[in-house]
Amino acid sequence: MLLLLPFWWLCGLALAQTDTLRLNYEEAQKMLLKENLQLLSSYYDISLAEADLVQAKLWTNPYLVWNQDLYSMEKNQYFNETNQRLIQFNQTFSVAGKYTNTVKLAKINVELNKLMLQDVLRCLLYELGTKFLNLNALQQKNTLYTNTLAKSEQLIKSAENKYRVGAMPLNELTRLKSERIAVQTEAIHNRNDILVEMTDLKNLLNVSNGVYVQVADYQPDMAASALNTEALITDALLNRTDYLLSKKQIQYEERDLKLQKSIAMPDIMLGYQPNDKGSNYVRPYQGLVLEMNVPLFNRNQGGIQRAKVKIDQAKSQNQFAELKIRNEVQQSYDKLFNSRQGFEAFSATFLQTIEDLNRNSINNYDKKNINLLEYIDLQRIYIQNRLQFIDLQNEYLNAINQLNFSVGKQIIK
Repeated sequence: MLLLLPFWWLCGLALAQTDTLRLNYEEAQKMLLKENLQLLSSYYDISLAEADLVQAKLWTNPYLVWNQDLYSMEKNQYFNETNQRLIQFNQTFSVAGKYTNTVKLAKINVELNKLMLQDVLRCLLYELGTKFLNLNALQQKNTLYTNTLAKSEQLIKSAENKYRVGAMPLNELTRLKSERIAVQTEAIHNRNDILVEMTDLKNLLNVSNGVYVQVADYQPDMAASALNTEALITDALLNRTDYLLSKKQIQYEERDLKLQKSIAMPDIMLGYQPNDKGSNYVRPYQGLVLEMNVPLFNRNQGGIQRAKVKIDQAKSQNQFAELKIRNEVQQSYDKLFNSRQGFEAFSATFLQTIEDLNRNSINNYDKKNINLLEYIDLQRIYIQNRLQFIDLQNEYLNAINQLNFSVGKQIIK
């Protein structure tokens, strides 16, 4: 089946796409900030919190009571307000700081939602970096497979001509075609991986399904040797939004405890009766009303206890967040240097050497300077080394992306 596979199907992944979008890493980041639907949705959470703050600042509405005579047996009349009518205005007042604590709690909630938005952005940028770098590595591999298959096609055509004139045995031609099938198989797997990574990247950037995304190589511009773990941890504790969220959550719970204590105090309702005709000893009667519940059984004991537990929980989560940051930064730092050492093992001289060997291997084999096994061995070594270089480079760049994520800002751009 693979022998019948058209070569052009393997040579490019953009053939089935209508348009090509070429992006470098900086352009992708700007596009994420502008187009990502998840990020745009998170902005609404801030608007919702701000709406709750507006509502918290509002006073309760006054209460109007109207009472009048429905039916008078003496006069046999309905709805005669001249016999009896009562007008009363009530206003509820919160005491013990309920109003103030409610407003301050709503303000902290707005700050929490703003931090949540920043944390969503931090996570999205990390995901963008991962998908961008993985796609770039896969597209580099696709170029490698495409170039290798192009040379293989030329060599097989030449071998088929030699076989027709009896200058090459069938088993040698078959072996060449078998090697091509192996490379085609890897190319197909690589193409499927590209489709997965590209789909995820397009979802992040809100790109339609008919667009092929071609990403550019990412070249960091800061030497990793200048980094210091303690300085990175300090930066992380100042910039990591998940840690700042845990600290702000403590403030939220402490304010909520104050609110719960104030809720234990009953509200007071004051009422004024400007006119009461027919139901009092003095007609018309004007009166003052004072109402409140008596906090005899329910003093919000459960709410206060729950708020205290929430404070202890928030403090525990904050301690865990700090511990997590310290360990994550150290891990990212170590991973970066380990990846860098492996990546730098592929010197420019070595890479050029294997390129030259690969370039000359076809000519040497065609001229019988090397035999088939030597040629296949050189091809396999070349492909293996190039793939290892791409993988190590991608691992190094992903380590940079992870370090930036762990610190909470772009240490290495």
